[in-house]
Amino acid sequence: MSPRLPHAALALSLALGGLSLSGTVQAHGTMLKPMSRVYTCFQGNPENPTNAACAAAKAVAGPQAFYDWMGINQANAAGNHQAVVPDGTLCSGNHPTFRGLDLPRTDWQATPIQADANGRYLFEFKAPAPHATREWKFYVTRDGWQPGSTLRWGDLEAFCTLGNTPLSADGTYKLDCPLPRRSGPHVIYNTWQRSDSAEAFYTCMDVRFEGGGTPPQWLDAGALTARGALPVGSQVELRVFNANGSDAERITATLAAGQTAAAQWPLALARKVNGSARQARIGVLTNGVITPIASATANRVYLQRGLTHQIDIRLPDPGGDYDYVYPAGIGSYVPGQTVVKASDGKRYACRPFPEGGWCNINADAYRPGTGSAWRDAWIPY
Repeated sequence: MSPRLPHAALALSLALGGLSLSGTVQAHGTMLKPMSRVYTCFQGNPENPTNAACAAAKAVAGPQAFYDWMGINQANAAGNHQAVVPDGTLCSGNHPTFRGLDLPRTDWQATPIQADANGRYLFEFKAPAPHATREWKFYVTRDGWQPGSTLRWGDLEAFCTLGNTPLSADGTYKLDCPLPRRSGPHVIYNTWQRSDSAEAFYTCMDVRFEGGGTPPQWLDAGALTARGALPVGSQVELRVFNANGSDAERITATLAAGQTAAAQWPLALARKVNGSARQARIGVLTNGVITPIASATANRVYLQRGLTHQIDIRLPDPGGDYDYVYPAGIGSYVPGQTVVKASDGKRYACRPFPEGGWCNINADAYRPGTGSAWRDAWIPY
């Protein structure tokens, strides 16, 4: 039997022969590190699989799924992954061509995986046809999950969310994530949502967690509390300090439309921190996994031992150096807009509504930079 061509290669062959093929599925991608379930079967002889689980998958749906390793997708997902991919169909992406990949077996070939010394892992996604990305999201099966059982959304815990990522020169996406603590066999699941269409892609990876770099011990350093909404273009920065008071890390998120509400900008900062920081995380700690959520009060900052932090907020420049020399103009300051020069020579911006109302209180406690309660009314500018 002659080898089958993946759809994209078939389209290219026909085009070179002077023919056209309408409605051809384009190639998109799959995970190489660790290797996805479908790509493992493709590499292990699609027509006569050497792995027993791959052979069982072929018996269910034939070998074409292995040749189409790059196409486990849903065209109209639009981020609603659980709606378009029901329990029991996660590895196939609820796509009939790949239904053999959903077989609940214990003999899927697993890739050894371990965190580096910083508790992180660099995933590599092969992308023959790259796309603009809205979100990469990684999940891992929970502690106590039984290998060989049907995979359900309730079996998974999210541990890493990334935004648009540039394609590397070797044609892969490099996705740097913190790796949760696990041992033995597990499944890592990935969703890749495009930003230029509603299409999304799904990847199952069979892994075996092993020893290696010691994961960092995360210590609760306090709540990340949003006192109100911020304007578009505001910069929210997490500064992490070592024992000498020097900067160990600075992670900055610039807020876009849709990220400015009190429940949203902590989420935007947390995703930026969790995707790039080495010594800090922000989110809700559950079973060893720190996951950021949309909330003004629920997220917490976690640091490695011996570190401290602060959150700095810089509002977008409204134009000009400042509007008033404090306390001139008090009573007419506009929350979220007015910038004053204080007695310490520094500039301060009036907090957005509702806290911004305190800017117009003529009391020593709210004097920017020096009053006992100035942070309730002002933001360093």
